[in-house]
Amino acid sequence: MGADLPGGLVPPEMESSEGVEAETDAGTAPPDTEERSTPILGGGGPVLLRDRFLVDTGKPLPELDCPSAKAYAVEDRRDLSRHLYGLVCTPGLPIRIDAIRAIKDLDIRGILPLVDWDAVTWPPLGQKAMVVIFQRPMGGRVADRMARKEVKITEYDMPRRVIEPITEGLQAINNLDAPHRAIRPDNIYFLDEDMTDVVLGPFVVAPPGYDQAVLMEPIERAMAMPAGRGKGNSRDDIFAIGVTMVLLLLGYNPVGKIKDEDLIHARIEQGSYTAICGTARIPMQMIEPLRGMLADDPTERWDFNEMTNWLSGQKINPIKKRPIDKAENPFTFRGRKHLTARSIAHHFCKHPSDAVRAASSDEFQDWVKRGLDKGTISDAIKGAVQASKFHEEGHQGSDDFLVARISTILDPKAPVRYKGLSFAPDGYGPVLAVQWVRNGDPQAAAEVLAHEVSALWFTAQPRLHRELAELQKNLAQLRGLLSIQDPGYGLERVLYESNPSMACQSPFVIKDCVSTIEQLLPALDAASNSGDTSTHPMDRHVSAFIAARFGEDIHPHLRALASSRAETSIVGMLSLLAFLQWKLRTPAVLGLSSWVGGLLGPAINAYHNRQTRQELERDIPRLVRKGSLPELFNLVDDAEKRREDSEGFETAQAEWLSAEEEIRDIEGAGEERLTKAERSGQQAAAMISITIALTVVSVILLIETL
Repeated sequence: MGADLPGGLVPPEMESSEGVEAETDAGTAPPDTEERSTPILGGGGPVLLRDRFLVDTGKPLPELDCPSAKAYAVEDRRDLSRHLYGLVCTPGLPIRIDAIRAIKDLDIRGILPLVDWDAVTWPPLGQKAMVVIFQRPMGGRVADRMARKEVKITEYDMPRRVIEPITEGLQAINNLDAPHRAIRPDNIYFLDEDMTDVVLGPFVVAPPGYDQAVLMEPIERAMAMPAGRGKGNSRDDIFAIGVTMVLLLLGYNPVGKIKDEDLIHARIEQGSYTAICGTARIPMQMIEPLRGMLADDPTERWDFNEMTNWLSGQKINPIKKRPIDKAENPFTFRGRKHLTARSIAHHFCKHPSDAVRAASSDEFQDWVKRGLDKGTISDAIKGAVQASKFHEEGHQGSDDFLVARISTILDPKAPVRYKGLSFAPDGYGPVLAVQWVRNGDPQAAAEVLAHEVSALWFTAQPRLHRELAELQKNLAQLRGLLSIQDPGYGLERVLYESNPSMACQSPFVIKDCVSTIEQLLPALDAASNSGDTSTHPMDRHVSAFIAARFGEDIHPHLRALASSRAETSIVGMLSLLAFLQWKLRTPAVLGLSSWVGGLLGPAINAYHNRQTRQELERDIPRLVRKGSLPELFNLVDDAEKRREDSEGFETAQAEWLSAEEEIRDIEGAGEERLTKAERSGQQAAAMISITIALTVVSVILLIETL
């Protein structure tokens, strides 16, 4: 797994992520092999954050690096005596904005103080990146100091000197609904040069658990890919405290030479405490506390009350060791022997095609029924296999879906697993972000929602407590958003709804690290100087980002934007951007106004009156120069002007029809004209004849009377 650090500790970023088997066929590599962050190199001089903090790109601090963020020196221009440093986050990787806001400027014992944060232009990358500024721990890493024997912390000192302050800090941030999820030996520091104040290091620069080695995570979350380990809770942090204690007390990693998959297998079949500490010499007084912290059953694992009791010297009750449910005889799959349902389920997910053949066999079903004494589970697996045969043409008949279902039946508490993805139900958002933004392939993550794979997991749970019910509801809502393909919805909307800190991924603004709605219009305005202004600025990412981040009702705008009529869609785009500028009180956006103004042709041509169109074409440049999208919208889509144009058009239509009828009456054509002339002549002749006859009769009668 790589060379040990001084003292034998293996840093989490060097932990192996190789699979168990030596095969190289497709699907054997674990899904997290491409997730690790790319290095952010220095160079380029200082950059200014919030007009106050100078982050020096030429002064890296590798001793303060995190696996997903690089450290650089920071100077406070208002107080040069402060010792600060900044962590430059990896672009495209969701950070914990909610936790940052919760702990900023708080003085919490046992937690490294967070000073400020913002997105700044980072010259080495040629784009903006999020920088989080912390108080600099002047005493360095506790593990490094201990390894160099510059400080000695024994099993007698460990509880009060190290565990007590970080436990106090964990309780404080847990009350803020911000579990740490990044506790490990290389993330514990001495805040002061005298090495008296111990603090937990940064935990907000990557998704929860993302930077952790498999060793540091409880078994259910260890089986998930790094991005999918989920927010977790305080008991997950207490497990990490237990492992950290083991590594610090021993001065080396007792399982440092074991591959991750082998370690997971051992922890499943032996228990985490035995697998991690079984061959190590653990101080006697630490055995029971470590058993409590490393309990695999979360309900049996210590909580803060038990931690406090132990730290205060009160008597602690030993954990009752429960035997792991194993078969007497193993089932062999791809050369590995398995004694537990959890172990075989985990291995099945690595090789779906082989797993389907094995799970369909009478041998396996008999092993589950008799060997594990789980007849109900055996029947459920048999039913799942039969059901897949009825859906051979659909996704429910695929090997991946069937294995996802079988693995959930075998191990309901394990992560949701499908097509190489594995994630806790509260870790779906970061998985989608990493698969799409970092790895460029969101297909499997999208199918998890579209095919309701997570529903298999929820159905398998013995009961759904409030938190799980809320998670199920959230995933169902995301599936609803995915099913709508109009602008503002689809997978793009899911990305931003499930990752509150995700920057807008539109090509127009991706380099600007737009993570809040207030930053969007200025970024689009800047993009007008370099982007292709013949294209629509409201792409799917921009519209979805607005829908997810803007707390106003924009459904009418989105409906107009989705129209198949070009003029309606253009007006919908303009109305939404204008609404944003008006509501957010964004200053003039000259470039964006010019960009949008050049696309208004269909909206202008929607007017019927030539004079009106000419007036609009004359007035638009004037408003563009003002940079006001609301005024531009009012000009183009003035309700009174639309009404007058519509009424004028209807009047013109009626006049045209009347004139057309008159012309047809006058001009006629062919037989119609001849027939009409003959009819008119006949009528005239008849009238003349009648008139002459009456005249003759009248004359005759007059003569007779004379």
